[in-house]
Amino acid sequence: MKSFSELKRLVSLNRDFFLKLKEYPAVLNGLKSKRFWFYAESLGEFRLALDVADIIKSILYEKKECPPIIFISFKTFSTLTLAEKYKNTGILFFHHPFLILKPVLKRYVSAMKPDYFISVQHPVPKKLIKELLFSGIGAGLIFLGINAAGLKKMLKMQIDERLVNASGSSLFAEVSGSDGKTETKISVPPCSLKFISCGSKKISNKNKAERTGNNVVISFVSIHEKEAFFILKLIGELIAESNLIVTAVPKNLKFILVPRNIKNLRKLSKAVCKAGFNMAYYGNNREKFPDGNHLNNPAEFLNNAGMKIMIVDKYGVLDEIYPYSDIVYVGKSLFKGEEGGHNVLEPASFGKPVITGEYAANFADITGEMVKCSAGAVTSKKNFKDVLIEFIKDENLREKTGENALNFCLAKNAELKKYLKNYLSGIIFAD
Repeated sequence: MKSFSELKRLVSLNRDFFLKLKEYPAVLNGLKSKRFWFYAESLGEFRLALDVADIIKSILYEKKECPPIIFISFKTFSTLTLAEKYKNTGILFFHHPFLILKPVLKRYVSAMKPDYFISVQHPVPKKLIKELLFSGIGAGLIFLGINAAGLKKMLKMQIDERLVNASGSSLFAEVSGSDGKTETKISVPPCSLKFISCGSKKISNKNKAERTGNNVVISFVSIHEKEAFFILKLIGELIAESNLIVTAVPKNLKFILVPRNIKNLRKLSKAVCKAGFNMAYYGNNREKFPDGNHLNNPAEFLNNAGMKIMIVDKYGVLDEIYPYSDIVYVGKSLFKGEEGGHNVLEPASFGKPVITGEYAANFADITGEMVKCSAGAVTSKKNFKDVLIEFIKDENLREKTGENALNFCLAKNAELKKYLKNYLSGIIFAD
């Protein structure tokens, strides 16, 4: 809990949310507004929910229907911070760390009375499903990008394994209740739901940040503790061997480190100082590191030729880092004990060459396709330095790989949006 006031707000079950809910009219201009509840547990799912909400708005607009009433619920405190930026968008948000408790979920369901409940990439408590289907609410349930195993467990049903294999273990499922029994329709999306966020907002000319000198900036983002220290050792080797990385014009190597968990920041910064690197911080922890060199923006790091490492000590600023990056490594993928992988599509949608480790299981289907399209690279610890050096030496390779990554994202985004629009339209206007 961040503070006593936040704890009080949670214990009172989001009092502000219920007060705002009373202000929302059920009918606008003589038409009934459809209500959509998005269940998005963490940061990534929250962003996906916002994108899907935009698609639903466009569907209803084209059908000349009343604008929808949209609720998005989430579980993590990092998402709570992000949601504050969207509080004036007409969407109602609420934090639900206690939603598994039956009295709590009953209160939310009875207050919102959603026409549709949309879970983004997550199974939900069975008590909630029962409440939504069989308590007089009769909400339509839609599970987007859900893992097949999670759907089986949640609904206690068999799924045709041919569908699971065809979809890369990601399913869209529509669920309807009838006489206490659950009827399910499964749809196979053309590609991962994660592509929905590769939008034009991120893909812009801003990815061409101004350059000075012959810098090659390598960003290591969302890195976990074990791989962070491995990468720091690797940086030392690259700097020591920079004169051996022969190019037509000598390169000035610069490195940006973005820890996934800021709690590991102090340990990492001590290691950087101990290694003797000239470094700076970018973010908001001036009180924790009063003696450090704090930058106001990433451009200051780029323009300081002698500064080798910048550590980012703030969440939510990756979109500021990618434009200044020439190569991006995406973490939680290099060590078996820290496996899973983080979002490779974010830097790819900026037109950057992306490297990830061999243990990025959460994005295995995407990274596999990217490698086939020459839009990225997957490496092991053993080969990591060789892969980096290849990208450092060859500017044409960097440019071409980044271009391929951008085109890959755009094509998949367009394909999924078209599919998802038809899919949701068919459910909302099934009658």
